[in-house]
Amino acid sequence: MEVLVPVGFVTAVGACAVSAAAFSAMGPRVVLVAAAVGLFGAWAGSDVGAVLTGLMAWCFATGFLVHTGGELAFERPDLDRLGVFLVVAVAGSVLGHLRRLCRARRGRRRLMRARGDVRRAPVLAGRVHPPQPR
Repeated sequence: MEVLVPVGFVTAVGACAVSAAAFSAMGPRVVLVAAAVGLFGAWAGSDVGAVLTGLMAWCFATGFLVHTGGELAFERPDLDRLGVFLVVAVAGSVLGHLRRLCRARRGRRRLMRARGDVRRAPVLAGRVHPPQPR
């Protein structure tokens, strides 16, 4: 957690900076920041880190991309954006967990196939006990 929160902070600030430079309309800016939050959630592997990053991204997006004066507002559209950021963060985290689970399962399958292959010679054949002359 002590690494994920600062990395999430940098991700949120970087996504806001890139979206402010790339787009002038509010909609694409928020979508780009939400996509960055989802990708971070998938990479992080921590639900708490993903949710905290979504919260930080909402603060920056609301304060600097939507209300360009740096002020937070808690009106209905702002709270809707907060919900979107949190849902995207959790969805990204769940997708990351599923990806890691599938990767681990695939690795276990490979290991079991390698162990069950009778055509493969044992690794230590002839090394523990050398073949006896006849």
